[in-house]
Amino acid sequence: MRLVGGFLLGALWLLAGCATGGIVDGMYRDSANGYEVRLPPAPWVLVPLDGAVLSFKAPTLRAAMAMDVECQDSEEGELLWVARHLFFGLRDKRVQEREAVRLQGAEGIRSRLLATLDGEPFEVEGVTARRGGCLYDFMYVAPPVDFARGRGDFEAFVNSWTPLVPQ
Repeated sequence: MRLVGGFLLGALWLLAGCATGGIVDGMYRDSANGYEVRLPPAPWVLVPLDGAVLSFKAPTLRAAMAMDVECQDSEEGELLWVARHLFFGLRDKRVQEREAVRLQGAEGIRSRLLATLDGEPFEVEGVTARRGGCLYDFMYVAPPVDFARGRGDFEAFVNSWTPLVPQ
């Protein structure tokens, strides 16, 4: 199997992101957009990906994850509908779970689904949260048989997101 569908995230991230922060002591800090997030541990490796602020792959897990933030022209509307942009390009989508979440007080939505891309099956989890005028997107993708192995790292990555200033 190609590394997660030719690094599947490239087809999923349609937002144009540009990194405005830096990495210090395992944390990515973006002062311009007001947040920080802890980088996932090994076997996750930081890789560049157009349209993502941070993206990682874990070849031994056959998985990938990414994060993007949009503060300039963030999509408005109900998060249930806004979060659908994470899954554009996928085929045969079957929602497994969808729930409202809160990340450090920010309203969010978590979706998990089964889908295919280029005929390959994938399990995908996305979290979209809104804080102030910014929209934060997190995504994790892996073949269904490997999905559970990296999901804990994704969960920790999402939960480590911390605003730098109170709202």
